[in-house]
Amino acid sequence: MIRLQHQKSIAVVGAGPAGLACATTLAERGHRVDLIERNDRIGGQFRLAMQIPGKEEFRETIRYFANRIDETGVNLLLDTEADFEQLKEYDHVVLATGVTPRKVDIEGIENAEKVVDYQTLIKEKTPVGNKIAIVGAGGIGLMWRA
Repeated sequence: MIRLQHQKSIAVVGAGPAGLACATTLAERGHRVDLIERNDRIGGQFRLAMQIPGKEEFRETIRYFANRIDETGVNLLLDTEADFEQLKEYDHVVLATGVTPRKVDIEGIENAEKVVDYQTLIKEKTPVGNKIAIVGAGGIGLMWRA
């Protein structure tokens, strides 16, 4: 491990793909890193994605980063909600807190009881009918096609 003359204390908030990569790289470069995650495990959006048929390989990426956390000495704080009082103690803070599904601008969508975003669909295993429309052709949207 590289030791820096001016080692910094750094908080990385969010243990999804970006936070994991950032925290382990910073620790590898010699900084003291706390990786703060509000959930009880690492992975963020990868945990959702790996539930989609054909995307199970994300499980291996999460396993890889779990090993990298140990190898690089990142201090992992699970079940921890970051707050200002805590974060002001660090030299630097990196926010890697994930994404929120985009809301599409379709008239009447806010009152449509059959509209569901991908996070809710996957997390809650929301049942869908035989006739569905998927808005968006990203990796998750493409995997749900009939």
